[in-house]
Amino acid sequence: MVARDDFSEVGHTGGKVTFTIQCDAEGNIGYAIGYSHASPTPASLVGIYAHPDGFACGNIEMGGIGDPWSSPPLPNCVAVLMASDSEGRFGHECPGCQKHFRSSSIPAPFPLTCPYCGLREESFHFLTPPQSKYIAHYVESLREGIAKAVPGTTSEVVIDMNTIAESITDNPRSDFYYTSTTQQTRFQCGKCNMFNDIRGKYGYCASCGWRNNADTLREALDGLRDKLVEGSLLPEDAVKQSVSEFDSAARNYTCQLCDKIPMKESRKRELGRLLFHNLSKFEELLCTCFDINVLIGMKSDREFINMMFLRRHIYEHDGGAATSRYVQDSGDKKVEEGILVRTSIAESQRFIGCLDRMLRTLDTDFHEIFPPEPFCIDIESARIKRVARPKK
Repeated sequence: MVARDDFSEVGHTGGKVTFTIQCDAEGNIGYAIGYSHASPTPASLVGIYAHPDGFACGNIEMGGIGDPWSSPPLPNCVAVLMASDSEGRFGHECPGCQKHFRSSSIPAPFPLTCPYCGLREESFHFLTPPQSKYIAHYVESLREGIAKAVPGTTSEVVIDMNTIAESITDNPRSDFYYTSTTQQTRFQCGKCNMFNDIRGKYGYCASCGWRNNADTLREALDGLRDKLVEGSLLPEDAVKQSVSEFDSAARNYTCQLCDKIPMKESRKRELGRLLFHNLSKFEELLCTCFDINVLIGMKSDREFINMMFLRRHIYEHDGGAATSRYVQDSGDKKVEEGILVRTSIAESQRFIGCLDRMLRTLDTDFHEIFPPEPFCIDIESARIKRVARPKK
């Protein structure tokens, strides 16, 4: 796949939609819809039901060869065929927050989830403005073709996206020519394995709604572990960087909880100021407010984790020298005020493992409060079982 800059255009994959309109001698009209694609680019095809007035009103479950399509939600709906961008993906715009993202499809069997605000709706509600204009143009082209049909003839109306995509002109492209826009973070969901392309670092999977914070942290922490092993990162720096990554991922969960759960403004401000450097503070607040205990099953690690958080503070703000607060609060019996505090590779590796485990607990509890859409997760779980099943 071609490497692309943030927020760059991904062109339409091309292809042609053909309406074959038959008008018999008595003036009775019928039509068939076909799609062809000959460009050397990935392509995916979905179906949307459109109201006769030209706006999307439902999704089409197209099924396999020979399977009937799902029924339209309203009488006289038009079946609209929509092709992907040239990477086989589809752009979306959230009807709630109006932000753009990309995913594998415009799915019919399950709803889409906005990666940013978490809104979950049928996928046709997430069409971008150019996609909506394409649907209106599609319906109008069919209507005009039917209106021009002559008794006893067969005619064709073609919407040629290849010609528009390949044209080189100073004139603006047709407003119904839809593309998508790359965002900043591409990831395969750790639960359903579906593709996502979002702005920022953290977000919900558009397909199943599982948030990517824990997987993103795991990837960052694995990178720190590798650098420790190869000797390119000091243990003290690993402590600072791992806490920074943990703090970012954990605070992002808290922001989502504050946005989605009604609470008093004073409580929301308190949680908004929460820094995940103070173990006792964030442990207490998460337990009190959300019944989330990030240290469950980690009683034997608590003193060690607290000590390492305090070490991060002196590494970050005191040049690595033990302060009176560190000596008093850390439980570190090997130091006295003023001496440089050293961290071993083993200590930093253990601490990284503890941070990962804590965020996994937060991740699990978060998704108990906001459950994901099970459809894609169940399919991926079944696929994994099939692959793992030994051949007879």
